[in-house]
Amino acid sequence: MMQAKSIAEAVEIVRPVARSIAQSDGITIVKRIGQETDYLAEDTIEPLWAGLQFPIDKCLAGRAMVEEQTILVPDITQVENIPLNVYLATFIRSLVAVPIGDGRPAYAICAYWKEAAPIEEETLALMEALGRGMGAAFAIIDVLGLAHGQRGGAHAA
Repeated sequence: MMQAKSIAEAVEIVRPVARSIAQSDGITIVKRIGQETDYLAEDTIEPLWAGLQFPIDKCLAGRAMVEEQTILVPDITQVENIPLNVYLATFIRSLVAVPIGDGRPAYAICAYWKEAAPIEEETLALMEALGRGMGAAFAIIDVLGLAHGQRGGAHAA
């Protein structure tokens, strides 16, 4: 990931391998833009929300960023205060949403499964390690971009 010169390049490096790491049916990488989330990239068994924006409090990736903690959902039908119809219109039945970076996270990575089931501790640990690694890489990209008079893009509005 460190050969990336921008956040977009780092996302493209991580996107194809994150799904394998999670052994999931899909992943998305989400950016916080003020009080909305922007679905930047996905690698899924069917299209989800790439390129779409949602209110930060109406999506689980947004909650992971706002609450600064991993959101674990073994069964999507058991989550309160989200537009359930948005998830039920997809293959998603369980998920994990991991904030990327420290402090006020500006990104999250989510893994999705088509079966409602407990998420294994090893999978959770791998996804959280991936989130920490991405956060470190994004911070370095941001610092290097600022040092060269460019904006790396890691900070949200």
